[in-house]
Amino acid sequence: MKNLLKIKIEIRDMLELFLSNPMIILYSLLFGITMKIADLLDEHGLKWFKGSPILFGFLWGGFGALMTLSNNIIANLMIAMSIAFLVRNRLDYLNHQIAAAIIIISFLFSSTLEPKIFIVFLAIFIIFGGLRDYIGDKIIDKKKKKKIIYKIYDNIMWYYPIPTLIYCIAFGNWIIFWSFLIYTIGYDGTKFIFKKKMKNLH
Repeated sequence: MKNLLKIKIEIRDMLELFLSNPMIILYSLLFGITMKIADLLDEHGLKWFKGSPILFGFLWGGFGALMTLSNNIIANLMIAMSIAFLVRNRLDYLNHQIAAAIIIISFLFSSTLEPKIFIVFLAIFIIFGGLRDYIGDKIIDKKKKKKIIYKIYDNIMWYYPIPTLIYCIAFGNWIIFWSFLIYTIGYDGTKFIFKKKMKNLH
């Protein structure tokens, strides 16, 4: 009974933390949406207005900077994410580079490096992000693309919400989990919405 009560209290506290930080949640959602739109404008044939790829690079970087400024642990994960993108060769367009530069500069001027957290999450983002790149670039186009496990891994960036969930279970500070969960929903949700259009535009 006591354990059940403890779980109920923890769930209540998690939800209260989510509801009490609306701006971080909003920044995280818009970060994911603008990142994916910038990607679509570069690599998937989406055409909007002249200069839209650069604009969305600045928006992506701007919302990333706001996330970086909002919480020092989030900032360390954001810089780990940006460096992981660099290692994975995912900053291959000007708007990607603009966004990463904005995030890195905002970190340097406002945040404190937490070496253990930074190194652990950098390793996670490089290893599991790199595996997702390999599946998406090398395997999905072959016979194995029909297997549901590959589709799930290619379409959902689980390596952001799951490690942050584990971190928050261990150390608290649940806004970290909420932020990266909402970012993932924004990114993958935008990808899902544009999926049919992307196919038509290839």
